Amino acid sequence: MRPVSLRGQDGFTLVELMVAMSIFMLILVGIFQVFDPSRNAYQVSARKLDVQQNARVAMDRMARQIRMAGYFPENIDGDTANDLSNSIQVATESALAISGDLDMLGASSVYTFCLDNTGLRRVQGAIGNGASYLCANGVLMAESVTALRFAYFDSANNPVPNPPGATFSLDAQGLGGAPSFVSVVQRSAVRRIVIMVTARESVPNQPAQTYTLTSDVRLRNP
Repeated sequence: MRPVSLRGQDGFTLVELMVAMSIFMLILVGIFQVFDPSRNAYQVSARKLDVQQNARVAMDRMARQIRMAGYFPENIDGDTANDLSNSIQVATESALAISGDLDMLGASSVYTFCLDNTGLRRVQGAIGNGASYLCANGVLMAESVTALRFAYFDSANNPVPNPPGATFSLDAQGLGGAPSFVSVVQRSAVRRIVIMVTARESVPNQPAQTYTLTSDVRLRNP
């Protein structure tokens, strides 16, 4: 009886298997070298977009409300005893407190925009109440904000003060309590405010992403 020959049952030799695995690993390395830079670029772009969006939302809201400074519903109710003034309460190079009905709720308040170690804050409170001018009492508008700067100009686009110093507080009034209005020469001259917000997001083992946004605001109710 002739023995039956089994064909195609030998499988792969160890050498063939090692060659196949080596080729497969080379293909994987090539794919990784293409994919990894693309993944890193996507993550960097996503973080930068987050920083930009964070700063943009805060800037848009802040610019919109600052533009409404000096809108006092009390001044149009027919009773002059209710009239209010001093739309700009405090104006420094890094903080701004303005008054008016900025949220369009029918009553005037003071709104203070400032920066602390947690981010950009907005304080809303009663006009003349010392707590309304304390940054610690504010609601966080945006995290990761590292710089907030204001520049002030009069109707002829001259800087206020002129020339502006390295640090300044218009009419010598700063945050920390209710301001005095014995002199309003500088504050009442302001017709245009330039705002600069810088946001920065730090990620471990990655370069920090920084974004600076500037807005030019002309007051509607001088």
